[in-house]
Amino acid sequence: MTAGPWNAALDRIEADLAAAADALENGEAMPEPAAGALPTQPLPADLGARAAALLDRTRMLEARATEEIDGIRDRLRALVGRPQPAPAPTGRIVDVGA
Repeated sequence: MTAGPWNAALDRIEADLAAAADALENGEAMPEPAAGALPTQPLPADLGARAAALLDRTRMLEARATEEIDGIRDRLRALVGRPQPAPAPTGRIVDVGA
């Protein structure tokens, strides 16, 4: 059995994880994953360790994202009941059609 399709799929997963980690680190929106469908053949045994390592990276990234979400949630809760600042003056409104 050839590992080619699985190597390519694991490469795409690895790239997706790196892009997601960069986005999380830089406070950016998560990119759309590019991994796509996985091969229909069984995962070759010699790629099991690599797949397990990617799964571990995925779980660590999920934990970091959850921490970030929880922090945002806590900061939003802290705002509840606080007075809102007065809106900034916008200047005179001029009707240019008059």
